[in-house]
Amino acid sequence: MANQLPVATADDILNELEALVTLFTDAFPDAQIVRQNIPREPQPNTFVIAFQSANTETETALSYVNTREWQIIYVSGTSESDSANVLRALGSAEKLLVGNPRMVIPINDGSLRYMRIGGYSTSQVAELEDGNKAGLAILQTEVRKARDLPTYEKIMETGVRRG
Repeated sequence: MANQLPVATADDILNELEALVTLFTDAFPDAQIVRQNIPREPQPNTFVIAFQSANTETETALSYVNTREWQIIYVSGTSESDSANVLRALGSAEKLLVGNPRMVIPINDGSLRYMRIGGYSTSQVAELEDGNKAGLAILQTEVRKARDLPTYEKIMETGVRRG
């Protein structure tokens, strides 16, 4: 008898978000790292990592690929020199992600899976309502996954009929 296929959950996106937060926390220990929601009054030296969009495509009959886009927002202070600080921080993030020779980020879900870096683009620096300078980068990642296929009970005994 076949086993039922597992039910899909949103945990994949949350696990990937946590993997990015862990990577940024380790790489930028002095910065505040915020998940998903931009604070109303962000403090200088803050990275916000937020899920933006996802696309799933069939790769083979046995696998598919999840392509995701993530917003990497950096908030600096209010002085004129903070515009340059935003560009430096987003440039450092680019080197961390795209400059990585393996270009992969381990996923913190107990598996051996990882996110592959697809691309990284940066916008110009903007001034927020509170005067802080901020910049936005978009990170593209891919995760390849095997399809969950049903399993069947193994044949335990065979025989030959003569007839």
